[in-house]
Amino acid sequence: MSLSPAKKVELLKTLDFLAELDASTCHFLAGIVDEVDVAKGETIFSKGDIGGAVFIIVNGCVQIHDEGHIFIELQEGKSFGEYALTNTETRTASASAKSNSILLRCTDDHIKQLEDEFDIQIIDTILLPLQNIRKRMVLKDILEEELTQQKRTVEKQRKELESLNATKDKFFSIIAHDLKNPFASLIGASDLLVDNADELSKEQIKTFSGIINQSARQAYSLLENLLTWSRMQTGSMALKPKEIDLWDLVNEVVILHTGSAENKEINLEAVVDEDLKIVADPNMINTVVRNLVSNAIKFTPIGGNITVSSHITETNVEIWVTDTGVGIDPDGQKKLFRIDEQLIKSGTENESGTGLGLILCKEFIEMHNGLIWVESELGKGSSFRFSIPL
Repeated sequence: MSLSPAKKVELLKTLDFLAELDASTCHFLAGIVDEVDVAKGETIFSKGDIGGAVFIIVNGCVQIHDEGHIFIELQEGKSFGEYALTNTETRTASASAKSNSILLRCTDDHIKQLEDEFDIQIIDTILLPLQNIRKRMVLKDILEEELTQQKRTVEKQRKELESLNATKDKFFSIIAHDLKNPFASLIGASDLLVDNADELSKEQIKTFSGIINQSARQAYSLLENLLTWSRMQTGSMALKPKEIDLWDLVNEVVILHTGSAENKEINLEAVVDEDLKIVADPNMINTVVRNLVSNAIKFTPIGGNITVSSHITETNVEIWVTDTGVGIDPDGQKKLFRIDEQLIKSGTENESGTGLGLILCKEFIEMHNGLIWVESELGKGSSFRFSIPL
């Protein structure tokens, strides 16, 4: 294929440093530039090659790429290589033909012939200043990208610092307040027993013993969560997955909490598919179910119902802990599972709570690439749910 001089002139005029040439100079240049046929897949130049030519696509398609990454695909009428027209520059990327292509190649020597023929200056007065402007624009883009990246890094560090401060505040709050309360009840009831053991009736002794037992269990449960959480913060708690039977695990937790539920006349039951197995860390999943059931008992009034059920989707196993408790309003739901938010509510029998258990649940489930969420309506109960990939 041989291009007409008029077509060559039209294509050359698309180059910004040749756009102002008059007809005679442009026709002269059109007569000396090269027509190049490039086969599909052929390399036109490689990154690091010395420059000295700019190309205009007459026909076909060219890819500009580097190490397998394609930056852009150029079609008919587009030019490339202008950053390295003078041979003092090296190619910053590679160019290859995506399809059989025809190119016009305008070289350093062609421009010099034009300068000599018409006693004009293009390289020094137009091309080099133009390249310098483009270099500054590229440098500006690089600096702006670096600045944006630095801002992202600072913002990430700020959020991490906020999280660390929230974690520290939560830790000290639990130690100073929430862990202190059950021990205060424990010490108070035991002091009464020690000081008045001979004068108390069996009913009174039974009552105080119950207070001691309940306070000790609260303190132990909180301490257990606290120690587990602290291990997670120091990175010393590793995920140890294995095949576990969910029916066994859930029923074990339900049996463990039956006494607490009966004390509030709550009907607690498990409705889990038999032989339902998943691959997960048994201790972590046990902790999640235990915390959710414990919370459900805490916030369900006397005579209520709690059901732990399993649900299978195409990709996940879901466990729902559903109660007929006090429920949570939308604003409160947003604060759940977050270390930087405080949602401290007493249970229906004034049981204490820290919110730490739900934070643990979230971290454990996310370590399994699962999700945890709540569906709740104030005054009508809640359903805490988590999913584990099959």
